[in-house]
Amino acid sequence: MMPSRRLLPAHADMYADLRREMLVDSPWAFGSSADDDRFRDPGVVRSALAGEETMILGVLDAAETRVLAAAGVVREAKAKRRHIATMWGVYVAPEARGRGFGRAVVAGAVEAAKSVYKPAVGAIELSVSEHALAARRLYESLGFTAWGIEPDALRVEGKSYAEIHMQMSIGI
Repeated sequence: MMPSRRLLPAHADMYADLRREMLVDSPWAFGSSADDDRFRDPGVVRSALAGEETMILGVLDAAETRVLAAAGVVREAKAKRRHIATMWGVYVAPEARGRGFGRAVVAGAVEAAKSVYKPAVGAIELSVSEHALAARRLYESLGFTAWGIEPDALRVEGKSYAEIHMQMSIGI
């Protein structure tokens, strides 16, 4: 399994390309669409990657010209929720699936949240589409547990999709 690494501002264009791909390839899996996503702008991505609160972990191809897999994690901004981080935007490009890259970026995001955020976060939350069975199995294998289902969380082209909310306690 190739290790993931924290993406830097220099990776912004490559990440923006993957972000567009994920929103077109799997619109039912993400709350944003290709038309309204703030990360479609490489400048916004660059700013996010330069900060400390938002981290995106990625796996790059051998030539380091393309992001093949990514997972974002952000610490909650409000004082009463600073002990929680949210994982978002988990995706593996179709040609890279089945090679452990999803596990690499999710595990990398968990480790980054544990080591970077000070004071430490105590939990990581995420939501996953009810249709993303492989993703849900991955999250469960890494220690996330489901705590609720949000019916009709997303609507894409008139079809309703439920989201499963999950959390991992990482202790503080």
